Amino acid sequence: MHPALTVVAHVRTERHEMTRVNPGALDWAADVRNNSLNSFSYSLNDMGDFIESAYAFVTRTISRSDNPPVHDLHSTIFPNGGLRSGEFVEISGESNSGKSLLLLELIARIILPSKYGGLGLAAVMIDCENSYHEAFLLSVMEKHIVNRADPTVANTLGDRQQLESIQRAALERLHLITCYSLEQLELTLIALPKLFVKHQDVSFMLIDSIATFYWTKCTAAKLIRQQTYQSDQCKALGKLARTWGKVLLYTKPAHFGSRPQQLQRDFELTGLLEAGSSQASSFSGVYPTSSGYATKAGKPVIDWRIELSEILNPSPRSASDGVPVQRFTALINGREKQYVRFYLIDKYGISWIES
Repeated sequence: MHPALTVVAHVRTERHEMTRVNPGALDWAADVRNNSLNSFSYSLNDMGDFIESAYAFVTRTISRSDNPPVHDLHSTIFPNGGLRSGEFVEISGESNSGKSLLLLELIARIILPSKYGGLGLAAVMIDCENSYHEAFLLSVMEKHIVNRADPTVANTLGDRQQLESIQRAALERLHLITCYSLEQLELTLIALPKLFVKHQDVSFMLIDSIATFYWTKCTAAKLIRQQTYQSDQCKALGKLARTWGKVLLYTKPAHFGSRPQQLQRDFELTGLLEAGSSQASSFSGVYPTSSGYATKAGKPVIDWRIELSEILNPSPRSASDGVPVQRFTALINGREKQYVRFYLIDKYGISWIES
């Protein structure tokens, strides 16, 4: 190990407070406010083995309860009760299929209070793609508040200041960590337990994307398969999420680390999607679960797989301003079944078409 390892993390936020990781001292201390761009430098002199405090041990033990909490995050994509603590969600798709947009939609639901249609919990987002867009997240939150607010508080939403106050309070529950290198990502994962101990309301980890730093690891001198790289990342992330009882969601390109047979579709489903008929726009199917979800020990590695793709020949549809609306499908492999959902992407974000 080098005698000193210095990492510089650049974080840009607007009008809200966030906490950042100090991997060297395993101490969190960073408040970012007022449209500022701050740089945090920290030195790692001697990482050694992580020694758990009694408080951390008790916290981790409680989080691994035999009856983990269930989070009803999004009943359209996670039916039958929602997500359980420690579960693993993979979101894959081609470029511009809405992977990063979906993460922001889910973040809005996580951090908004329950009376405004959210869970009122905290989340950690590890942004490796520089995809975090606060203005869009605020827009998504506003849409969600207006559409899903409790009727008892809906009449107060006409006040713009009240709406902004709700958004600011929700953003304080989002811990954003921007990683610009594989080393920063690895150090972040080492330091995350300290954040979990300090902020026990953190229930979700989100990563965009797990494949970002693959070419840093794969060099001419040391080749590594995409599937091997993904497997190693999933093992590290899965151990962290299940040890501390957090729901983990990550994105990846559709082609990354996937075997050809894993990308094949059911013949009937493929025909339906390519037909572009009017029936497809309202179809919501259920199919048996595909194979390949368990390790040799029989324990699932990934609990949910969501594959996003654009419908190639959709029936004509345009927004009110005449701009064509993109239409997509989400193939969802759950614990026991396989679901099909349809959605649109327009200037307001993602809109799900429910049957």
